[in-house]
Amino acid sequence: MTRSPAPRGEVVGAQGFSETLRAAITRRDLTLQRLRSRLADRGVDISLATLSYWQQGRSRPERDKSLRALRELELILDLPRDTLFDLLEPPRPRGRTPASAGVTGSQLYGADSPFQRVLGGSFDDFNAGVVALNVASTCTLDADGCLRRVEITQVLRAVADGQDRFLVAHGVDEGEVMPSDLVVRDGTLLDLVADHANGYLAAEIHLGRTLARNETAVVEYATELGPSPAPARLHEHRFRTPVHGFLQRVRFHEARLPVRCHSYFRDAVPAPPTRKRRLVPDGSHVVHAFQAKCGPGVHGIAWQWG
Repeated sequence: MTRSPAPRGEVVGAQGFSETLRAAITRRDLTLQRLRSRLADRGVDISLATLSYWQQGRSRPERDKSLRALRELELILDLPRDTLFDLLEPPRPRGRTPASAGVTGSQLYGADSPFQRVLGGSFDDFNAGVVALNVASTCTLDADGCLRRVEITQVLRAVADGQDRFLVAHGVDEGEVMPSDLVVRDGTLLDLVADHANGYLAAEIHLGRTLARNETAVVEYATELGPSPAPARLHEHRFRTPVHGFLQRVRFHEARLPVRCHSYFRDAVPAPPTRKRRLVPDGSHVVHAFQAKCGPGVHGIAWQWG
């Protein structure tokens, strides 16, 4: 007896990885034992307990063998490619990471980064005296799919006495244009340096007063961009030090909506994306990703146009 593939909306519409997997297994009317046997026929040995834990949400695939099994499960369950992969949450951290742990500018941006030419000698340890506690970012796209505005609010804490300024940076994706303006609401813009050839901009913002160690300040600013020759495909935020919470939102225009969105993570700017997770727009055409205890690296949202 041949079963037809599960309707895309009924399976992909589930809320998370475990729910989607469980719905697909039910739709195909397969027992876990039968599923395990089919995986074994394809050269992947996964225990019944592991399959049960996956569909219950008690664990998730992380190791290479488990990820290979996941790819085979998509085929066995007649799911579109990456349906399950896109729903995987970031791997659980193993061990404890000190709250102050961070990376250098070279580790984050890579060797010979254009950003290094913008910052000069402060590249490796920029913002050494101030760290971000919480960050919220909202990107707005126009009817052509071009990124036109990025609004960012950061709660900062001084880790040394005498801190009164904070450095922000903006890099543009291929095909986008450099910001036409940078507007600071909470704080005062002191200096702005741009590398138009390589698409990087750095600005120094005064916090409004001098902070003693452990005092906090809020900085709110927005970058305005003009029309781009090509629609945007992603937006990302780069952290040199950990933050307690990061909220990233992308607001699409109702005249041009993406067919697929996902969040992702990269250890450094030159590294490939990992930890992909599918995002679904809400009624206001906004997708968002939130991460608590956000570690150093590159956290982004990407989308595909129809």
